[in-house]
Amino acid sequence: MKNSIQIYCNKENLASVRRFVTKNLEPTALSEIEINALVLAVDEVCANVIIHSAECNDEKTLDVYIETNNTNITFEVIDRGSGYDLRKHKMPDLGEIIKTKRKGGVGLMLVQKIMDKIDFIPSNNGHIIRLIKHI
Repeated sequence: MKNSIQIYCNKENLASVRRFVTKNLEPTALSEIEINALVLAVDEVCANVIIHSAECNDEKTLDVYIETNNTNITFEVIDRGSGYDLRKHKMPDLGEIIKTKRKGGVGLMLVQKIMDKIDFIPSNNGHIIRLIKHI
């Protein structure tokens, strides 16, 4: 099964992505906790695309594809902005974040912990961020 949603690059549209991912994962054998973790991971990637790649330009769009089979769930986020290769994201120092009480900065670390594989693929249509979770 492969489904998709397209949204304009506005942070308010992240709620639509979360609902889309949840709706598509509910028929699977995943627990509610596992579904919530995957929703969090996709939401974080989309938020980074909207903020860092598309610069919150709500004239730009991004697409999210979900494909499920018996062994994997694959998410693809199509980024038509400048691109943000989250594989190159430097892991933050959690001690420093706690010490300085800084908000933010740990979302991509969570994505890396939740997903089993992350790919960043340049394409003619922008960039593809592929997230794979083995089930």
